[in-house]
Amino acid sequence: MRSTASRFAEYLGTGGGALVLLVFGFVDATEVQSFTIDLLAITVRFVFLEALSAAAVFTFFVGLTGLLLVREVWSSRDDLERVTDGPKLTAIVPVYRDHEVMAESVESLCESPYENLEVAIVAEPNDEVTLARARELAAERDRVTCLINGEPGSKAGAINDAVRESDADRFAVFDADEWIAPEFVPTAVGELRDGADVFQGRRVPRPTGVVETVAYCERVVFHASYKLVELAGFTNCRSSSTAFTREAIERVGGYDDVLTEDLDFAHACYREGLEVRQARQCTNTMEAPHTWSDLWGQRKRWRVGQVEVLHATLVDLLRGRVGHRGAVSIGRMCSSLFGSLFTLALVSKLLFLLVLDVESAVLLPSAALVATIGLVAVRDHRDGRIDGLSWSVALAPLCYPAFGVLTLRSVLAYGLSWDGSWYHVEKTGS
Repeated sequence: MRSTASRFAEYLGTGGGALVLLVFGFVDATEVQSFTIDLLAITVRFVFLEALSAAAVFTFFVGLTGLLLVREVWSSRDDLERVTDGPKLTAIVPVYRDHEVMAESVESLCESPYENLEVAIVAEPNDEVTLARARELAAERDRVTCLINGEPGSKAGAINDAVRESDADRFAVFDADEWIAPEFVPTAVGELRDGADVFQGRRVPRPTGVVETVAYCERVVFHASYKLVELAGFTNCRSSSTAFTREAIERVGGYDDVLTEDLDFAHACYREGLEVRQARQCTNTMEAPHTWSDLWGQRKRWRVGQVEVLHATLVDLLRGRVGHRGAVSIGRMCSSLFGSLFTLALVSKLLFLLVLDVESAVLLPSAALVATIGLVAVRDHRDGRIDGLSWSVALAPLCYPAFGVLTLRSVLAYGLSWDGSWYHVEKTGS
């Protein structure tokens, strides 16, 4: 009964909260703003609706962040040093119910030109099917070893256990369904050798269909939104397509066993002042969700995890464990959550302008977003990362209001109905 009541409150709160934000945006859109310019003998006064200024700011944001992302993705890889021989690097591939897809990451890693590379598959002790497949791959490939997770039950535990079991000082982490570009490991080793504590590449879903294309577009939207934050000194690093030194992971105390261990790791690295380098022109691919429910479930899991990490960091702040960088870290997470909620108010402002026949208020930011996705996709296609996009790229502008609804739902789910479990996306090897 309690679970049913909690979920009902979650649905009701999501719908009510979204309605309040939409109404607020509509009312705020009608506010009249003005400013004057004194020109010697005359004074010019400009009068306009608040909705117009909001649309202009949003269009500028989409255009600027899109240009920054396109510039990075199209940057030459020749500027990044590639090392094909050097200290041992252990590539960690945590797996759970991944027997159908794990060959994707393992085999692509085995093709890496970096010579001193060990691939450690870390399987759960109770996942017999995946464990059997991991042992098959280890028997077939000299570079591959199979480990049983000594901290069963989480990806974080699998990574930490593999680090303890390895005698290497450099590591990289990948998901089971990732295809790893041949240049990734040599580039990562070059960056670590050059003084970086952590190296992060780019990972995109493979847009093999309608839902998968929306997943690809959503990642482009998110990568673009990160750009302004990165200008302020915060660089994201994750638990996939990521390389780090032993010293770095020991300084942050390893990966924490939370819903989104990658987000927690990124903020831990920032609080410790580690040097994180990122190269989005160094791109790997992953399997995308194949159904709308899987896409929603995966993104909701990530958002609930963000709320969990924010909650834990706020608790540390109240206990005096968070310094200046911790406060900035909290601000980064809050800005992401509140920014997503703001998109719902923005939607009603844009719709208000649409009613007034100001179609450009919707067309301009939509065009800027689709152009960003198109330019990034062209690069990924040229590099052989994707085959192309489906017609559902036209749905990309809907990602923004979807972020708002998703954030509302996730915040309420965390407080009302989340029991510590996490959504597992079905992977088929597509």
